[in-house]
Amino acid sequence: MKAKIIIHGSYKEQYQRLWDYCDELLKCNPGSTVYMETELDEDIGRERFQRLYVCFGALKRGYKSACRPVIRVDGCHLRGPHPGVLLTTVGIDPNDCLYPIAYAVVEAENKMSWKWFVEFLKYDLEIYDQRKWTLISDRQKGLGTAIHEVLPEIEHRHCVRHLHNNFKKLHPGLALKERFWTCARSSYMTWFENQMESLKEYDGKAWKWLIENTSPCHWSRSHFRTTPKCDILLNNLC
Repeated sequence: MKAKIIIHGSYKEQYQRLWDYCDELLKCNPGSTVYMETELDEDIGRERFQRLYVCFGALKRGYKSACRPVIRVDGCHLRGPHPGVLLTTVGIDPNDCLYPIAYAVVEAENKMSWKWFVEFLKYDLEIYDQRKWTLISDRQKGLGTAIHEVLPEIEHRHCVRHLHNNFKKLHPGLALKERFWTCARSSYMTWFENQMESLKEYDGKAWKWLIENTSPCHWSRSHFRTTPKCDILLNNLC
């Protein structure tokens, strides 16, 4: 630990240079969006780091010029002496590969922090005609509400992989997994309904779980004509 501090410096000293880091990002990456918030620490009587949002100008321009209006948002917890949550958003490039768009470090994963992040995305990606866009996420508590408040008309869908992780806890087995993913890969409504009926005949409880754990608000109004109107069916970015 002492050797690392000598080589890299302490993390406390690095936090003190975050303003310099933000200035350098704006200088070296024209068109970038870099925003940091601090909060007053009453114990030490001065400001301390709270949140940081970064969207590089080059990534912003590349996404707008060549990528489809489909984005995926997710978060993961940070470990070490600086706890918090890393929020990210990615798209799909013309080669069907993941395309990083923006990231943020926030104090916790909740409705307030997600709403703050999604508002920046709305501005940076110019999501004005929301009906042309699709946003995919897991079912993190507070995220759905934040998306609905900031982007009420966007097509919000749930990630199939996350949904299956919850599904298999109560309904394990390879046979059910294959039937689940067959439903998810259906490319039109009639096929999807037939596969769901097949699942119902094979395991009524598994079928009932899907019906009860997928929100009706995710079934309606799909602007992709070949995409069935159900949240377990959506494009999977994971």
